[in-house]
Amino acid sequence: GADLRTGRWTTEETLYCDKLIEFFESGSLPITEGIKLNDFLSNMLKSKQSRLTKKMKNARLSSKAYKHGNGFLANFGAAKEFSELEKSFFDSIQCDLEKAEIRFHMQKEWREHLNS
Repeated sequence: GADLRTGRWTTEETLYCDKLIEFFESGSLPITEGIKLNDFLSNMLKSKQSRLTKKMKNARLSSKAYKHGNGFLANFGAAKEFSELEKSFFDSIQCDLEKAEIRFHMQKEWREHLNS
């Protein structure tokens, strides 16, 4: 069912997560001002916060709040790469049900951020 992800990180998930953090820190995402990095990543990756904290010990996830830059990826190459990393992350999920749930959940998260 709709459980949060636990356990090992795939290479693809790590790469996608790193890119989310990079764009979060540069203010390049269309998300709500002030959201905490750990909440954002937990929601986007459908991951337990403890799993994120363990993976990124030095990232100070709960202390980083989102500050808008331009709020979008201005560079087409960066947007294309981001899209490919997201797809690779989806493709790395073995269970079709989990893959479908995460894709649905992530699309819902983006929609909610875009509408706020």
